[in-house]
Amino acid sequence: MLTISHSARSASRSLGFTMVELMVTLAVMAVLTAIALPSFQVFMAENRASGKTMELVSAVKTAQSEALRRSRQVLFTFTDSSMPSTSLTGAINGKSWATVVLPLADAPSSVTPEVVSVGGYSEGTGDVVVDASTTAMCFMPDGSIKANSATGVTGADCAVNTASSTSPGAQFLVQPSRGTKRWQISVSPAGKITSCLGTVGGGGVFTCS
Repeated sequence: MLTISHSARSASRSLGFTMVELMVTLAVMAVLTAIALPSFQVFMAENRASGKTMELVSAVKTAQSEALRRSRQVLFTFTDSSMPSTSLTGAINGKSWATVVLPLADAPSSVTPEVVSVGGYSEGTGDVVVDASTTAMCFMPDGSIKANSATGVTGADCAVNTASSTSPGAQFLVQPSRGTKRWQISVSPAGKITSCLGTVGGGGVFTCS
């Protein structure tokens, strides 16, 4: 009759896990996941905000380039429409944007604004929030921006912030749904486009890091 020695039985038990050991391991993994998940969510939200900041900078520069290339006034506006058309409506809290070439001042009334590019910064989610100082910007043929309340696009009034001597022009504060990082995009009246990572202090004043 075949018998199994005590040492062989001990060796076979050492090769596996008991139910208690497995439950303890799973519990430890669950605790570690619970600790790491919030940090990972913050990382992902801030990463999306950083990416959307770069996309927004690129979109603003595209609008400025179109104004220079076409020697025409070009509108950059936020909008609620994810697929803007010539009948789009500007919205300061819109989650999409559009670049629109405006008709010449002496053009016939039948000539309408032409949408040349569109984009968005959150794809319908709340991952990224943009706090804009103006719904829209109007780039002139020389690349500068100006105030214009007659853009031909409903709600897309262009404004130039003159309230602060330190940050005139237009500003967009980009912030993730989680985390403390903030990005600001600034366009000076002369058309200089800059962006930086920083913090918002007392009174809502943004300071670059």
